[in-house]
Amino acid sequence: MLWDIRARMKPVLSVIDLIPNVHRTAALTILRRSVFEGRPTVLRLTSEDRDYAFHDAPVPLTSPIGARVLKALYLGGHLKLKKPGIKPLPALDRYIATEADFRAEVARVLAAETARRARLDQIIADPACADPAELSPYLIDKVMTAQLGHGVCGTLLIAGMACHRTQAAPDGAEGDRLRAENRLLCWWLDAAGNRQGDSA
Repeated sequence: MLWDIRARMKPVLSVIDLIPNVHRTAALTILRRSVFEGRPTVLRLTSEDRDYAFHDAPVPLTSPIGARVLKALYLGGHLKLKKPGIKPLPALDRYIATEADFRAEVARVLAAETARRARLDQIIADPACADPAELSPYLIDKVMTAQLGHGVCGTLLIAGMACHRTQAAPDGAEGDRLRAENRLLCWWLDAAGNRQGDSA
């Protein structure tokens, strides 16, 4: 999942905490299982909904889609509560109400990523079409890998500027390691003759 999408999600436990008197860990487990395995099935989710409802990570994340599943689990009596009884959940409802905005943001992020990848493919195919403002170590590395091969050092004209991929010996701290490897540096000289990109 793209970082920009994860940044628009919330930690699952903070969303679970919007339900009073719920056992957090049990709620997290059942929400994860409901989203990924469909057990219990409280809402029909498309594969895209599943992707954006729950992100399993060291700090699990959820979106308004996952919050909607969580509420359905609560209303269906699937969550273990410290005190019985269904109560209104205004804070959870407010988060669920942001689902349309979340979906619009996801669509915008995916469109931007698609455009970025298309532009990268265009530059890889024709490095001269790049604009000097687009130069970055990442771009140089991708073009060099496509044109010269993985890890091969050299110089190529990208955006009409000589761009370089060179090796640098590991620094002292890394040199103590058993298998310290050389680092690849991607850099170029700007119009003023100043080195840009990875520093030596």
